[in-house]
Amino acid sequence: MNADQGARNRNSREPTAAGPSEFPNPNSQFPNLKSQIPNPKSQISDPKSQISNPAPCSPLPAPHPLSGRVVLVTRPGEQAQDLRELLTALGAEVLEQPGIRVSDPPDWSPVDTALGRIARYDWLVFSSSNGVKRLLDRLLLRGGRLQQLAAVRLAAIGPGTAAELVRYGLTAEVVPQEYRAEALAEALAPHAAGKRFLLARASRGRQVLPEQLLAAGGIVEQVVVYSTHDVQTADPQVAAALSAGRVDWVTVTSSAIARAIVGLFGEQLRKARLASISPVTSQTLHELGHPPAAEASEYTMAGLVAAIAASPER
Repeated sequence: MNADQGARNRNSREPTAAGPSEFPNPNSQFPNLKSQIPNPKSQISDPKSQISNPAPCSPLPAPHPLSGRVVLVTRPGEQAQDLRELLTALGAEVLEQPGIRVSDPPDWSPVDTALGRIARYDWLVFSSSNGVKRLLDRLLLRGGRLQQLAAVRLAAIGPGTAAELVRYGLTAEVVPQEYRAEALAEALAPHAAGKRFLLARASRGRQVLPEQLLAAGGIVEQVVVYSTHDVQTADPQVAAALSAGRVDWVTVTSSAIARAIVGLFGEQLRKARLASISPVTSQTLHELGHPPAAEASEYTMAGLVAAIAASPER
């Protein structure tokens, strides 16, 4: 390639400055361009006309209904967690003072005998989650298997007791709509005639269920799978708070606990409001001279908390 060719090639790649006459007039090439571009002002109507009546804003969440309230939970320590969590979720400050303590029965031999012939029973009936745990743990401790219950029909007094059975992989066939012994007996009565019932129970409690099953023609055997004992001495800080009137509510979740806390705190209980889990517990409180200020309509921990939260006295 000679020098003149190289120069020509370089020049062909270099941009050249164009004069004004080299650029086409856009208006001449696109005569209607201007008319096709809408006027922005014509596209914007009055903002006020764009706003119809707005939907009302959702109200802010109500403050926690139990905020600033102090609630004393009197269930046994190992059973207090669910109630404590429900109360704290609604803003309550929770104190704990068990009214009773739970322990093994004085003698396991009647339980072991019943477990050894478990297949002969038609029904195994539980009136508390404690009863489920104590009986089934004893079965497993003795080397038994839950499969031994395959031919036995199960009944539970309420959803908490039924839920404890589920933890062992078992399902209650009967759970009454109303969580009390009378309702459980009524639900089982049509199945009772000539059938064998094993009732797993506490050392203390009413005899309504066995009496009604017997009256319905059932063959009833009871075994004590756990004992309950009243707590004799209160935590000093809890007792001081109650005495000073700093406790707003005291939960009462059974008749046994009702009797225990009246014995434990006496007249100091009048400085707080009592919340009862059921009509049976409320009746016991009335008999003890300490009527409740609230009663659960659903006889569960959630129902008890709902009764406190809904109380006009909260």
